[in-house]
Amino acid sequence: MNLSIKQLRAFIALTETENFTRAAQKINLSQPAFSALIATLEDEVGYRLFDRDTRKVQLNGNGIHFIDIARRLIQSHDDAVVEIQSYATGYKGKIVLAVLPSMAVEWLPKVLAQHHRAHPDIKVELLDTQWDRCLKAILDGRADLALTAGQPSPGTFSSRMLFADEFFLICHRNHPLAQRQSVDVAEVAQHAFVGLSQGTSIRQYTDQLMAPHSFNYVLEVRQLTTMMGLVAANYGVSIVTGLTLFQFQHKDIAIVPFRDLSLQRGIYLVTDKERQLSQCAKEFYEFLLEKAESFTPRSVS
Repeated sequence: MNLSIKQLRAFIALTETENFTRAAQKINLSQPAFSALIATLEDEVGYRLFDRDTRKVQLNGNGIHFIDIARRLIQSHDDAVVEIQSYATGYKGKIVLAVLPSMAVEWLPKVLAQHHRAHPDIKVELLDTQWDRCLKAILDGRADLALTAGQPSPGTFSSRMLFADEFFLICHRNHPLAQRQSVDVAEVAQHAFVGLSQGTSIRQYTDQLMAPHSFNYVLEVRQLTTMMGLVAANYGVSIVTGLTLFQFQHKDIAIVPFRDLSLQRGIYLVTDKERQLSQCAKEFYEFLLEKAESFTPRSVS
């Protein structure tokens, strides 16, 4: 069955006027063209919808049953058209941003709050997950943009580096390394280490840092809040990035910079190379770029 909106509108017009001439005028068609629409509609549904005589046209039992269906189909069509037009113009719409949990702690929430105040009709949904799932969400069409660490394949994704995120040691305030002005990786390797689980973005980088050393993993966790509690209890030390330091502002935690560390975590804004962004997503993309230009990741003096 292949019903058209034009057929359905003609049907509704005829139910309202009960006259072919007036119904055709109502939707700006000639009477022959209008009559053809009604005839093809009845052919499509498989039964007659009207009783006709020389004076007027009236719905029969089949037509009375069909009128509610026609109205629902027209309403669904009109609602969809409004949503598509609004989404395309950017005045209203939804944007899905896939993001690493370690990035959704300080900088991004402030940026999202600023965007919401400037564009209250645009809804931004967050998909906070691991870096590989962020990229898969882009490919699957479940996310419009992603904020992730490291540059993904340029053959598949378009990406812009926003800024570089440095690494810091966190430890208990009474830990031997807490009073240092700076530390090196070899010193950290001598102490019990609490790490993030395999598959997380920060873990990929700490694995690179540890490669020349033998780190003593005493525990692996998935959440930054769990790590904060363990370090505050002096269970071990850990390495985190500048974007996550807000999470570790605790009276029992010391944050110490590295003196021998050139490795940084590049933060990239990623889109699908083959998929065009909606207007509101394009504007959100530019908004993130603008806010990143004026942002300096936190450091410890």
